[in-house]
Amino acid sequence: MLTVAGSVNSEIFGPSVKPPIPGEAMQARNVKNPYPQNVSETVETRRRSIYMFHKRVVQYPLMQAFDAPDAQVSCGQRVNTTVAPQALAMLNDPFVRLRSEEFAQRLSREAGNDGATQIRLAFQVALARQPDNDELSVAQTFLAEQSAARRVHDQKLTDDAAKTLALTDFCQMLFSFNEFIYVD
Repeated sequence: MLTVAGSVNSEIFGPSVKPPIPGEAMQARNVKNPYPQNVSETVETRRRSIYMFHKRVVQYPLMQAFDAPDAQVSCGQRVNTTVAPQALAMLNDPFVRLRSEEFAQRLSREAGNDGATQIRLAFQVALARQPDNDELSVAQTFLAEQSAARRVHDQKLTDDAAKTLALTDFCQMLFSFNEFIYVD
């Protein structure tokens, strides 16, 4: 997601980073050195997950939803599951939403304001392919209807702001495609 959004920090080596974890996900019992509760989203936290600090009793919720190994036991073989909490994580996780916003900004920067061009670029960057005619048509309809729904929900939104939010929603939807999550 970081790479597709254009916000990955490609710096190699160096210290691990602590990602922001919601307070309700904290399970740490270590009072000498607890996981900090005020970690903010920064350029330093946008590194590949290999650089992510892992405390055994503090699991990163998004990675946990996608079968990250339990740091408290050895793992001889990873299992892959497809379960409902994964879809919920893709819909509700702040990390996913932030990357969707960044991806939408990237599309606007690189493709301009034309919806069809944005959709084609989004498919190319996220899925390494062009949308077929049906996908393009459905995506254009989604952007138009979502933009209108955003304006109805918040009448103070400008047309441009509503279109940006609709494009962000579209990007979040692309991140949720099986084709994006799993390599076949």
